[in-house]
Amino acid sequence: MEDNERIASIADASKPNAGRIYDFVLGGNHNFEVDRVTAQQILRMIPDYPQMARLVRWFLGEAVRRVAEEGYRNFVDFASGLPTVDHIHQVTPPGTRVIYSDVDPVTVAYGQEIIKELPNVRYVVCDAAKPESILASPLPGQLFGRDRRVVFGLNGVAFFLRDDQIAHTMKTLYEWAEKGSRLYICDSDQEATRVPREQMEIWERMGQPFYFRSTRRLQELVAPWGVGQGFKPMGEWLGVSMRPEDKKSPYADNLRGAILEK
Repeated sequence: MEDNERIASIADASKPNAGRIYDFVLGGNHNFEVDRVTAQQILRMIPDYPQMARLVRWFLGEAVRRVAEEGYRNFVDFASGLPTVDHIHQVTPPGTRVIYSDVDPVTVAYGQEIIKELPNVRYVVCDAAKPESILASPLPGQLFGRDRRVVFGLNGVAFFLRDDQIAHTMKTLYEWAEKGSRLYICDSDQEATRVPREQMEIWERMGQPFYFRSTRRLQELVAPWGVGQGFKPMGEWLGVSMRPEDKKSPYADNLRGAILEK
């Protein structure tokens, strides 16, 4: 797609976009009627999707705030979605440098429009399964200088990646980063999850099959990243008791998050 066509597609109100749908579910306003209609169709089939989406974004905010309080100012986030509703640059101190990324070029183009006035924030196309496309580019050096003590984020994306893809991503990030770097990640614990087959088929039809796995298996895949603040349920991270409706959700009730370190 040529650049002018790509940019024009940002405001294409005739086709739903995954990033804008997620923004709508989170309560944002960067979406169109076609996105809202599509979201309602998804919610009829997966009524607990909003709970999962909100918990994933709340964990992002909590994890980012914690590492920011420790002085971290360089962030590389994968599968970022639209940079709205309490995203990294909105919850960190001034001067924080952020590289957002997403595999969807329309989401990236729309995100670039949202953050275009922010000098320390960039948004690029990148598959979370191939983080080297960012790390091997000039962008980290341009934004971070020689500092490779960074915070990586894979928030709500691990369950879209195969085991071998997660292992590759973790190894690549670890080898690039300096000692002391951090990584926040959340996923769903398969051992406690009972997801109806018809719901799994929805994601497969959308071209985003879910790969559920146990927390123990995810811990194996994220090695060699250290234990840090290990995997805990979302309620523990957020300091809240899960609501009854969340406890019934095969997605929301079983979300686990961690902040790991090199």
